[in-house]
Amino acid sequence: MTTEGRDIVDQAIGWHLRQAGLSSAEWHDFVVWLEADAAHAAAYDRVALDDALLGDLPRPAATIVPVEPERFVPHRSRRWGWAVGGTAVAAGIVALVMPLAMAPGSAAYTIRTAPGEKRVVALADGTRIEMNGGTTLHLDRNDTRVATLDSGEAIFAVHHDDGKAFVLHSGNLAVQDVGTVFDVSRSGARLDVAVAEGAVSFQPGREAILVKAGNALVAHEDVGQVVLSKIAIDAVGGWRNGRLAFNATPLGDVAQAIRRVNGADLRFDPHLSAQTFTGMVQLTGDAAKDVPHIAALVGAGWRRDGERWVISPEHKAGN
Repeated sequence: MTTEGRDIVDQAIGWHLRQAGLSSAEWHDFVVWLEADAAHAAAYDRVALDDALLGDLPRPAATIVPVEPERFVPHRSRRWGWAVGGTAVAAGIVALVMPLAMAPGSAAYTIRTAPGEKRVVALADGTRIEMNGGTTLHLDRNDTRVATLDSGEAIFAVHHDDGKAFVLHSGNLAVQDVGTVFDVSRSGARLDVAVAEGAVSFQPGREAILVKAGNALVAHEDVGQVVLSKIAIDAVGGWRNGRLAFNATPLGDVAQAIRRVNGADLRFDPHLSAQTFTGMVQLTGDAAKDVPHIAALVGAGWRRDGERWVISPEHKAGN
């Protein structure tokens, strides 16, 4: 290794060791360093992955921050694993997934959308949130830099503030942002994050995985697994135009995503609901057209039972 190469690795180690205590301004400096040279990103990825391999060694106990018991579950330490969908972990960081906490003195309020309903929320700090249908979002009148996604989906265009990062909580994780555009959806124990601008870093505990714009992350909180993949930037938040992208998504979750967009009561037969689907679906908003199309994509039949649409392995047609 050349002297320059050793210097880059030393810098990567330094950034990795400092991550837990970085301020918003330092996160910005970290982004600049990562994006200055592809060698910086490659070195940081190697350092982060090497650190993860040390997981069998004794680890210090995590600091637990008290949270509101009626809303949040205390963070549980776990070893996370990950799979990278054909590419190395990418560089750039303007968001951090970390154990959650709620600031004292909050004035929380809740916004809910019904399936098929869309809503735009403009926060006082300049952040814009577009909520998909079937979504529950908690905000705070005393702190516009914090939000909680209980379920559903929203796309966040976050206004940059050097003094304070924007934090989105979901389950026992949170996305800390310092100025970017990203889509987040929550379905049960599954958290999906797709980035259109800037980048995110998934870091439960010490294990950081960096993902930049054009990539997506799926976190299975129940089993402690993270999967990374590519996504077309114009597909991020595509639900706003009825365009849905899926990558190895269980058909049961596909049905939920479709219901959020158009309100259709779509169900997959239990024999199909656990099967996964990868591809793009363009919805017309007319279930009579969309359901047969989706059934054909998964090689199944469909039927209508009152207001409910059912896709099953049995090749039945209905109207």
